[in-house]
Amino acid sequence: MHPVLFTLGPLHFYSYGLMIALGFLAANILATRRAEAMGLDPARIQSIMLTALIAGLVGGRLAYVLLQWDLYRDNPWEILRLDHGGLVFFGGLAAGLIGGSWAIRRAGMPVLKTVDLLIPPLTVAHALGRVGCFLNGCCYGKNGHPTQLYEMLALLGIFFLLKRLERRSPPPGTVLLTYGLSYGIWRFLVEFLRADNPPVAWGLTIFQVISVAVIAVTGLLLLVRRLRIRHA
Repeated sequence: MHPVLFTLGPLHFYSYGLMIALGFLAANILATRRAEAMGLDPARIQSIMLTALIAGLVGGRLAYVLLQWDLYRDNPWEILRLDHGGLVFFGGLAAGLIGGSWAIRRAGMPVLKTVDLLIPPLTVAHALGRVGCFLNGCCYGKNGHPTQLYEMLALLGIFFLLKRLERRSPPPGTVLLTYGLSYGIWRFLVEFLRADNPPVAWGLTIFQVISVAVIAVTGLLLLVRRLRIRHA
Protein backbone atom coordinates (compact mmCIF):
# COMPACT_ATOMS: atom_id res chain seq x y z
CA MET A 1 0.00 0.00 0.00
CA HIS A 2 1.10 3.56 -0.72
CA PRO A 3 -1.50 5.87 0.84
CA VAL A 4 1.00 8.75 0.66
CA LEU A 5 2.70 8.97 -2.72
CA PHE A 6 5.19 11.63 -1.71
CA THR A 7 5.73 14.54 0.63
CA LEU A 8 6.86 18.07 -0.08
CA GLY A 9 7.92 19.73 3.13
CA PRO A 10 4.92 19.67 5.47
CA LEU A 11 2.56 18.66 2.64
CA HIS A 12 1.48 15.06 2.12
CA PHE A 13 0.15 14.04 -1.27
CA TYR A 14 -2.30 11.19 -0.76
CA SER A 15 -2.68 8.64 -3.52
CA TYR A 16 -6.46 8.36 -3.17
CA GLY A 17 -7.08 12.08 -3.49
CA LEU A 18 -4.61 12.45 -6.34
CA MET A 19 -6.21 9.63 -8.32
CA ILE A 20 -9.66 11.14 -7.80
CA ALA A 21 -8.33 14.46 -9.12
CA LEU A 22 -6.61 12.74 -12.04
CA GLY A 23 -9.80 10.84 -12.83
CA PHE A 24 -11.82 14.06 -12.92
CA LEU A 25 -9.21 15.70 -15.16
CA ALA A 26 -9.26 12.76 -17.60
CA ALA A 27 -13.07 12.70 -17.63
CA ASN A 28 -13.17 16.44 -18.21
CA ILE A 29 -10.85 16.18 -21.22
CA LEU A 30 -12.82 13.30 -22.74
CA ALA A 31 -16.20 14.97 -22.20
CA THR A 32 -14.99 18.30 -23.58
CA ARG A 33 -13.68 16.70 -26.75
CA ARG A 34 -16.92 14.80 -27.22
CA ALA A 35 -18.94 17.98 -26.65
CA GLU A 36 -16.94 19.85 -29.28
CA ALA A 37 -17.52 17.04 -31.77
CA MET A 38 -21.27 17.24 -31.07
CA GLY A 39 -21.36 21.02 -31.41
CA LEU A 40 -22.07 21.60 -27.70
CA ASP A 41 -20.56 24.32 -25.55
CA PRO A 42 -17.51 22.82 -23.75
CA ALA A 43 -17.70 25.47 -21.01
CA ARG A 44 -21.21 24.32 -20.10
CA ILE A 45 -20.09 20.70 -20.03
CA GLN A 46 -17.23 21.58 -17.69
CA SER A 47 -19.59 23.43 -15.36
CA ILE A 48 -22.01 20.50 -15.35
CA MET A 49 -19.20 18.06 -14.60
CA LEU A 50 -17.97 20.17 -11.69
CA THR A 51 -21.47 20.25 -10.21
CA ALA A 52 -21.83 16.49 -10.68
CA LEU A 53 -18.40 15.92 -9.09
CA ILE A 54 -19.21 17.95 -5.99
CA ALA A 55 -22.61 16.29 -5.63
CA GLY A 56 -21.05 12.87 -6.20
CA LEU A 57 -18.35 13.39 -3.58
CA VAL A 58 -20.90 14.57 -1.03
CA GLY A 59 -23.29 11.72 -1.78
CA GLY A 60 -20.56 9.10 -1.83
CA ARG A 61 -19.10 10.32 1.44
CA LEU A 62 -22.45 10.54 3.22
CA ALA A 63 -23.31 7.00 2.15
CA TYR A 64 -19.96 5.73 3.44
CA VAL A 65 -20.29 7.56 6.74
CA LEU A 66 -23.78 6.15 7.27
CA LEU A 67 -22.58 2.61 6.57
CA GLN A 68 -19.51 3.05 8.80
CA TRP A 69 -21.04 5.27 11.48
CA ASP A 70 -19.30 3.44 14.33
CA LEU A 71 -15.98 4.64 12.93
CA TYR A 72 -17.03 8.30 12.88
CA ARG A 73 -19.28 8.66 15.92
CA ASP A 74 -16.40 9.55 18.23
CA ASN A 75 -14.27 11.31 15.61
CA PRO A 76 -16.59 13.47 13.46
CA TRP A 77 -13.78 15.57 12.00
CA GLU A 78 -12.56 12.46 10.18
CA ILE A 79 -15.69 12.71 8.03
CA LEU A 80 -14.01 15.55 6.15
CA ARG A 81 -10.82 13.58 5.42
CA LEU A 82 -11.59 12.45 1.89
CA ASP A 83 -7.87 12.02 1.31
CA HIS A 84 -8.04 9.01 3.63
CA GLY A 85 -10.53 7.30 1.33
CA GLY A 86 -14.08 6.28 2.06
CA LEU A 87 -16.62 6.80 -0.71
CA VAL A 88 -19.57 4.59 -1.64
CA PHE A 89 -19.79 4.57 -5.40
CA PHE A 90 -23.52 3.95 -5.65
CA GLY A 91 -24.18 6.88 -3.31
CA GLY A 92 -21.88 9.07 -5.36
CA LEU A 93 -23.46 7.93 -8.62
CA ALA A 94 -26.99 8.69 -7.45
CA ALA A 95 -26.05 12.10 -6.06
CA GLY A 96 -23.91 12.89 -9.12
CA LEU A 97 -26.77 12.05 -11.48
CA ILE A 98 -29.16 14.23 -9.50
CA GLY A 99 -26.74 17.15 -9.29
CA GLY A 100 -25.65 16.76 -12.89
CA SER A 101 -29.24 16.56 -14.18
CA TRP A 102 -30.08 19.73 -12.25
CA ALA A 103 -27.10 21.51 -13.82
CA ILE A 104 -28.02 20.22 -17.28
CA ARG A 105 -31.58 21.54 -16.96
CA ARG A 106 -30.29 24.85 -15.67
CA ALA A 107 -28.03 25.11 -18.73
CA GLY A 108 -31.01 24.46 -21.00
CA MET A 109 -29.55 21.27 -22.47
CA PRO A 110 -31.27 17.92 -23.16
CA VAL A 111 -30.87 15.82 -20.03
CA LEU A 112 -30.64 12.25 -21.37
CA LYS A 113 -28.48 13.19 -24.35
CA THR A 114 -26.06 15.10 -22.14
CA VAL A 115 -25.95 12.39 -19.48
CA ASP A 116 -25.15 9.86 -22.22
CA LEU A 117 -22.22 12.06 -23.21
CA LEU A 118 -20.89 12.17 -19.64
CA ILE A 119 -21.26 8.49 -18.70
CA PRO A 120 -18.28 7.07 -20.69
CA PRO A 121 -15.86 9.64 -19.20
CA LEU A 122 -17.31 8.76 -15.79
CA THR A 123 -16.19 5.15 -16.23
CA VAL A 124 -12.61 6.32 -16.88
CA ALA A 125 -12.70 8.51 -13.77
CA HIS A 126 -14.03 5.56 -11.77
CA ALA A 127 -11.29 3.30 -13.13
CA LEU A 128 -8.60 5.73 -12.01
CA GLY A 129 -10.34 6.07 -8.67
CA ARG A 130 -9.99 2.30 -8.20
CA VAL A 131 -6.25 2.66 -8.70
CA GLY A 132 -6.40 5.12 -5.82
CA CYS A 133 -8.25 2.48 -3.78
CA PHE A 134 -5.51 -0.03 -4.54
CA LEU A 135 -2.76 2.37 -3.45
CA ASN A 136 -4.73 3.41 -0.38
CA GLY A 137 -5.53 -0.15 0.64
CA CYS A 138 -9.32 0.22 0.72
CA CYS A 139 -11.98 -1.76 -1.18
CA TYR A 140 -9.69 -4.77 -0.85
CA GLY A 141 -10.35 -8.33 -1.90
CA LYS A 142 -9.90 -11.71 -0.32
CA ASN A 143 -6.40 -13.17 -0.06
CA GLY A 144 -4.75 -13.06 -3.48
CA HIS A 145 -7.39 -10.96 -5.19
CA PRO A 146 -6.57 -7.31 -6.02
CA THR A 147 -10.23 -6.50 -6.67
CA GLN A 148 -9.46 -2.81 -7.13
CA LEU A 149 -7.38 -3.65 -10.21
CA TYR A 150 -9.99 -6.13 -11.44
CA GLU A 151 -12.51 -3.33 -11.29
CA MET A 152 -10.21 -0.90 -13.06
CA LEU A 153 -9.91 -3.31 -15.98
CA ALA A 154 -13.65 -4.02 -16.01
CA LEU A 155 -14.48 -0.31 -16.05
CA LEU A 156 -12.13 0.31 -18.97
CA GLY A 157 -13.87 -2.55 -20.77
CA ILE A 158 -17.25 -0.93 -20.08
CA PHE A 159 -15.86 2.37 -21.38
CA PHE A 160 -14.95 0.83 -24.74
CA LEU A 161 -18.32 -0.95 -24.87
CA LEU A 162 -20.11 2.37 -24.37
CA LYS A 163 -17.96 4.16 -26.93
CA ARG A 164 -18.84 1.47 -29.47
CA LEU A 165 -22.51 1.91 -28.61
CA GLU A 166 -22.21 5.68 -29.04
CA ARG A 167 -21.12 5.24 -32.64
CA ARG A 168 -24.50 3.66 -33.41
CA SER A 169 -26.30 6.86 -32.31
CA PRO A 170 -28.79 5.06 -30.04
CA PRO A 171 -31.85 6.81 -28.55
CA PRO A 172 -31.06 9.20 -25.66
CA GLY A 173 -30.65 7.38 -22.37
CA THR A 174 -29.44 4.12 -23.93
CA VAL A 175 -25.81 4.68 -22.95
CA LEU A 176 -26.85 5.43 -19.36
CA LEU A 177 -29.01 2.30 -19.12
CA THR A 178 -26.35 0.09 -20.73
CA TYR A 179 -23.81 1.42 -18.28
CA GLY A 180 -26.10 0.71 -15.34
CA LEU A 181 -26.76 -2.85 -16.53
CA SER A 182 -23.09 -3.57 -17.29
CA TYR A 183 -21.71 -2.15 -14.08
CA GLY A 184 -24.48 -3.69 -12.01
CA ILE A 185 -23.61 -7.16 -13.32
CA TRP A 186 -19.90 -6.62 -12.77
CA ARG A 187 -20.31 -5.23 -9.26
CA PHE A 188 -22.56 -8.13 -8.26
CA LEU A 189 -19.93 -10.63 -9.38
CA VAL A 190 -16.83 -8.91 -8.00
CA GLU A 191 -18.42 -8.59 -4.56
CA PHE A 192 -17.91 -12.33 -4.11
CA LEU A 193 -14.17 -11.61 -4.12
CA ARG A 194 -14.31 -8.56 -1.86
CA ALA A 195 -13.33 -8.96 1.78
CA ASP A 196 -14.50 -5.62 3.17
CA ASN A 197 -18.26 -5.93 2.78
CA PRO A 198 -20.07 -8.46 5.02
CA PRO A 199 -23.29 -10.17 3.90
CA VAL A 200 -26.49 -8.43 4.99
CA ALA A 201 -29.25 -10.58 3.46
CA TRP A 202 -29.51 -13.92 1.65
CA GLY A 203 -25.72 -14.21 1.82
CA LEU A 204 -25.35 -11.05 -0.28
CA THR A 205 -23.60 -7.79 0.57
CA ILE A 206 -25.46 -4.48 0.58
CA PHE A 207 -23.83 -3.61 -2.74
CA GLN A 208 -24.96 -6.88 -4.30
CA VAL A 209 -28.51 -6.12 -3.21
CA ILE A 210 -28.22 -2.66 -4.77
CA SER A 211 -26.67 -4.19 -7.90
CA VAL A 212 -29.61 -6.56 -8.29
CA ALA A 213 -31.99 -3.60 -8.14
CA VAL A 214 -29.91 -1.67 -10.70
CA ILE A 215 -29.76 -4.69 -13.02
CA ALA A 216 -33.52 -5.23 -12.77
CA VAL A 217 -34.44 -1.60 -13.45
CA THR A 218 -31.97 -0.91 -16.26
CA GLY A 219 -32.50 -4.31 -17.87
CA LEU A 220 -36.28 -3.87 -17.86
CA LEU A 221 -36.07 -0.36 -19.33
CA LEU A 222 -33.72 -1.52 -22.08
CA LEU A 223 -36.07 -4.42 -22.89
CA VAL A 224 -39.08 -2.11 -23.05
CA ARG A 225 -37.18 0.23 -25.38
CA ARG A 226 -36.23 -2.61 -27.69
CA LEU A 227 -39.80 -3.91 -27.82
CA ARG A 228 -41.10 -0.43 -28.62
CA ILE A 229 -38.58 -0.04 -31.45
CA ARG A 230 -39.56 -3.41 -32.92
CA HIS A 231 -43.25 -2.55 -32.86
CA ALA A 232 -42.85 1.03 -34.05
